[in-house]
Amino acid sequence: MLALLIGCQAIVTETPREAAPEIQSSVAETRNEYVVSSPAISKSEVAATEEEISPETFENLWDRIRAGLQLQDLYSNDAIDHELGLYSTNQKYFDRIAERATPFLFWIAEQLENRNLPLELALVPIVESAYNPNVYSREHAVGMWQFVGATGRSFGLQQDWWYDGRRDPLASTLAALDFLEQLNKRFNNDWLLTLAAYNTGEGNIVRAIRRSGVSVEEADFWSLPLPRETLSHVPKILAIAKLLAKPELYEIELPVIPNRAYFERIAIDSQIDLGLAAKLAKIDEKLLRDLNPGYLQWATHPDDPQSILLPLESIPNFNSELASLPRDSRVTWDRYEILPGDTLGTIARKLGTSADILQRVNALPSSRIIAGRSLLIPRTNDPLLLASAPQFNRSNTLPAAVPNNYRVNRGDNLWSIARRFDMKSKDIAAWNKIDLQSILHPGQMLKLSSTTQIAISEKPPEDGQYQVVAGDSLAKIAGKFNLDLNNLLMWNNLNIAALIHPGQLIRINPTKPAVN
Repeated sequence: MLALLIGCQAIVTETPREAAPEIQSSVAETRNEYVVSSPAISKSEVAATEEEISPETFENLWDRIRAGLQLQDLYSNDAIDHELGLYSTNQKYFDRIAERATPFLFWIAEQLENRNLPLELALVPIVESAYNPNVYSREHAVGMWQFVGATGRSFGLQQDWWYDGRRDPLASTLAALDFLEQLNKRFNNDWLLTLAAYNTGEGNIVRAIRRSGVSVEEADFWSLPLPRETLSHVPKILAIAKLLAKPELYEIELPVIPNRAYFERIAIDSQIDLGLAAKLAKIDEKLLRDLNPGYLQWATHPDDPQSILLPLESIPNFNSELASLPRDSRVTWDRYEILPGDTLGTIARKLGTSADILQRVNALPSSRIIAGRSLLIPRTNDPLLLASAPQFNRSNTLPAAVPNNYRVNRGDNLWSIARRFDMKSKDIAAWNKIDLQSILHPGQMLKLSSTTQIAISEKPPEDGQYQVVAGDSLAKIAGKFNLDLNNLLMWNNLNIAALIHPGQLIRINPTKPAVN
């Protein structure tokens, strides 16, 4: 049932989302010079030349998307114009969006065209995640399309220790389009209600319609009693579409994105280390990871999926090198979750390997292990293969999903918990009002959320404005001045996934306007 909500559902209670740190994609290092895109193609022009215009007609992908916009009749509203005014002053935002979207936008546009869906939907990830597949919100929504776990699974997104389909740009896009089509059918082909339901959940839209005393066919998005976040979320999408239609009117230059495929999915006959795959393809490992963010560890899944996305120009190298690499020369891996009472020795004997091998490949400083953690188990004892295998350590993995509360396991301490969730032990101590050196007890519950404000904060500037410095995030600024993050977002008309840049002025006092 679609009462299972998409990632931003928790905004119903106006709890802020917190995005993961920004990634600097390496895929756009050689992108073209910025140019102003050509004027918008009107509906009448598209109709008059329907037989002449095809997707291949365009050199610039933005022009192709512009020609596929179908919701222009919805662009006229004061809320949309308000958001448009904010976007039209932020050239750097669109520079970054184009950089992140470049590898995937062509493929997404093709999927929308194949389904005859409005190409405005290609802009939804801009508002959801700023096209960052690694975004993780406080409500546990993940990826470019911001799926929570339950909703992702209901649309077929695999989620396990090795792989998260919510982070996979291709798998999550297909799931998101399925979801949007289902919502659109439910809400009488009304795209405003559809986008609102994607943001806050079908159930909340249905309840809002009932409270208004109208039918679905009569419902007007702008008149419904909806959460503040939803009432700004939908206008943001349409504001970006309106800007894209005629960017020259708003003095925004959209970096050219070539209207051609960037990657191809390559099936592999068995698990492969991502570092090895990058070497075979003769590309930078970071580029390979940027294209394949669904893989959570440093290798592909031992079972399924076993495929990778590669830039088109690197595929001949990869296929040639892989064909010449004997299959038995690759190390493949299993995962073992440590149980209470386990030792390295007992695990090694159970799985037919040695404690020394387990300690080395898992980069363990000693033979001490902790229940609840996981070990990588090599599917070989060949010393030559193991000697060249990478070590499994924290730098190879993404931080674990951060729950609101954590139940202490045997052997846990504040430092190990903070390391597991990529947090600071002093913050966990402060939120739980315990000493940094406290001994934790199995079963003890800890808060892993800043709902309890840290007492130490900086004095706000007298003019009520804060100038962003390198390394800042919206959550960090809120913490610095002991502010509620939701208020900070509201005062600045920002989404939690919004990009901020050094030198930008942020309003930290609602009575003092910020000038960007």
